[in-house]
Amino acid sequence: MKKILLLALSVVGVITLTFAQDKLLEKSGKQPKWVNGLEKDFIIVTGTGPTAQDAQQNALSNVKAQIVSSVAENVKASSEVRKEEASFNNNVNAFLEKFATTTTTQSGKVPFLQGISISKVSEFYWEKRQRADKSVYFIYHIKYPFPETELKMLVLDYKMRDRELTRQMEDLLEQVDKVESVEQIEKNIAELGSLKDYFMDGRVDQCNLGITRYKSLLSSIELVELESNLGELKYYLRLNGRAISTAKKPTTKSECARITSVINNSDNVVIKYNYENCYEDPENNILVKYMFGGVTVQKPFYFDVAANKASIFLSDPIHLNAIAKDDANVTGIIVDMTIRSKYDSPFVVEKVVLEWKGFPPVVIENIGQSFKGKGNHTLKVNSDQSLKIAETSSSGKTLSLLSGYIHYRDASGELKTYRIYNHSYTTDW
Repeated sequence: MKKILLLALSVVGVITLTFAQDKLLEKSGKQPKWVNGLEKDFIIVTGTGPTAQDAQQNALSNVKAQIVSSVAENVKASSEVRKEEASFNNNVNAFLEKFATTTTTQSGKVPFLQGISISKVSEFYWEKRQRADKSVYFIYHIKYPFPETELKMLVLDYKMRDRELTRQMEDLLEQVDKVESVEQIEKNIAELGSLKDYFMDGRVDQCNLGITRYKSLLSSIELVELESNLGELKYYLRLNGRAISTAKKPTTKSECARITSVINNSDNVVIKYNYENCYEDPENNILVKYMFGGVTVQKPFYFDVAANKASIFLSDPIHLNAIAKDDANVTGIIVDMTIRSKYDSPFVVEKVVLEWKGFPPVVIENIGQSFKGKGNHTLKVNSDQSLKIAETSSSGKTLSLLSGYIHYRDASGELKTYRIYNHSYTTDW
């Protein structure tokens, strides 16, 4: 501690010479012998300020500065014995150099300075003086207990804490490729920010690099659609090819749909919406947006209001082929028709009814044939009902017409009916 003692003596000499030139207006009492001196197991400092309280706080800051210097010097001395601690010694030196000029602001980051207060001062002495320009100021002298045993404890605490924080930083840096949630990323960024403020050496750069890497993770998050039914969207968050979770709910927006609920599951998010006010528009979408640590992650999920719609019609003639026949009757037929679908959504043909005026209809039930996609679909069904050849044949006629129904179900299961009305047909009889 010789360097610190010599420095303290030099500072005291300068302060004494400066203050002696000013007029003494008031003092707390008789000046003690310890003022501007040195005593074993005590720190003796002086602080100045425009008020007694300012001078007192300045003196306490000087106490903190001397304690830090004492700890740093002792850490340096103990570290020199072991070469492997050389890098740690450099950390302490860097800490001391920065702390020396920012004692007040940096003290909050040093645990062993938290207990320093005016209540622990052994003795104090203050003076009120006036300069030649008539300005008034206070000088506050403090005698603060600081035994050798406490110094050794602080040195040990400092070294242990420094190593603990270094291990914490290294652990946070190792987690970059293993994080499982957005909250973990944000938490690790915050912790690295706190560590960066504490460190005063090359570890600051390591913390900054870690923060940059974590922030890049946030901007790399993707929203991936799992499955969607009209009225319900299900997606998950993906980071570098693996799922990642978040407890945060997104903001949602749609030009026509009304969001009815947003459900955060452990491995996916389900958004339910009402689309009654949406027209058939390929640009219909739900915009899902998150804000993660100042980074925007968003994606529009498109939906088709016709996804469950089914609408069919006939444009080509219906073809009827006899399975068996005699001179007067057809005793079984194959009905071959081209059904045209207006939408891509699936539908199931359940029943076909064909009608000729004045004759019983041909009813074909329990068909259950499924079709999907916009455009033409071929339906072939059989019936064992009998038809009179003379009344139903298209042979020799300019135009043969029949009516009837096609009963079908759309993707939602709703039963619908297409009316066949005076539709052309052909027969092979």
